[in-house]
Amino acid sequence: MSEHVVLVTGGAGNLGRAVTRAFLQAGARVAIPFHKTDRPDVLDALKREHEGRIFTFALDLTTERGANAAVEQVSEWGGRLDAVAHLVGGYAGGARVGDTPAEVWEQMINLNLRSAWLIASASIPEMARRDGGSLVFVSSRRVWQDRGNYGAYAVSKAGLHTLAQTISEEYADEGVRANVVLPGTVDTPENRKAMPGTDFERWTSPEEIAQVIVFLASAASGPINGAAIPVFGRS
Repeated sequence: MSEHVVLVTGGAGNLGRAVTRAFLQAGARVAIPFHKTDRPDVLDALKREHEGRIFTFALDLTTERGANAAVEQVSEWGGRLDAVAHLVGGYAGGARVGDTPAEVWEQMINLNLRSAWLIASASIPEMARRDGGSLVFVSSRRVWQDRGNYGAYAVSKAGLHTLAQTISEEYADEGVRANVVLPGTVDTPENRKAMPGTDFERWTSPEEIAQVIVFLASAASGPINGAAIPVFGRS
């Protein structure tokens, strides 16, 4: 992926930092939008290690204006846009469908599905008018199993696969691909704290998921389009 320009949304999070590092190691240049809740210094070490190959900026990608501005800024910085790894999302649960508050349902749809549609809508024209590109969305194993009491989350994440399949049907002739990864439990400090006593070694590391995302964004995965790839590990 030498000199490819990649937009990593949510690139300041636990998984995001691993994805950003993996793209940099693959030779790409990486742009990361910062949200107001992100620590501004969280990528400083990577910036020093890969000077000039990381571009950070502050925008809200859950709005149409923010998503469009993000693609514009990345294209100006990098001169092109080759791939998007969309990691923005949220997690909520604990109630059955009939007991789920409307605000929780709307929050999950907005964070997990609407944000993906917005960034896809903004980035597809930029990719299509050049040499094509790849979009990779992060879903969840809960779209296939253990959905009880997590309906809003599972439905919003399941929508990502339909979004990717639709993009694959509509834009294949223009060289734009879209795929989804479905991680199991990710081995993060937050998850370890929330689930003490669990066998953490069975969980999937951010670095393992990152390698799959980089592969799907690269030319090596060219024949794969509209797929949902499980990344469960042993979890």
